[in-house]
Amino acid sequence: MKLSEKWSGWIPILKAADATRSTAFYCEILGFTKDWEHRFQEGWPLYVSVSRGSLTLHLSEHEGDQAGQVSLFVRVDNVDAVYTEFVSKGLVTETPPKDQDYGVREFHFRDPDGHLLRFGERLANYDETRTP
Repeated sequence: MKLSEKWSGWIPILKAADATRSTAFYCEILGFTKDWEHRFQEGWPLYVSVSRGSLTLHLSEHEGDQAGQVSLFVRVDNVDAVYTEFVSKGLVTETPPKDQDYGVREFHFRDPDGHLLRFGERLANYDETRTP
């Protein structure tokens, strides 16, 4: 008998050296909202949920949650407008929006913990059948 299951999406857990600092970055610069935070006891590691639209991220100070840095790609409808919004709030990006050979216009930057965030949109005139 096959089990019926419903999958509703991913929630990446990003390792944060200082979850309060990372929460401020995601909320003040990227426009996320803090959903909730949890700490087992005073002085213990902080765990925070932030979201914007249908995107949710968890930021964790816990030792075992994520080793190293991750790279995330966020698909948006208007990458230039997102770039303008973020830069107007003080974000320093590694690249401005640029059309890539693989059919995406994107820009990227790193969060306070070094995680790479790439924001992009599919180029309308990109021919997916072409070969490099």
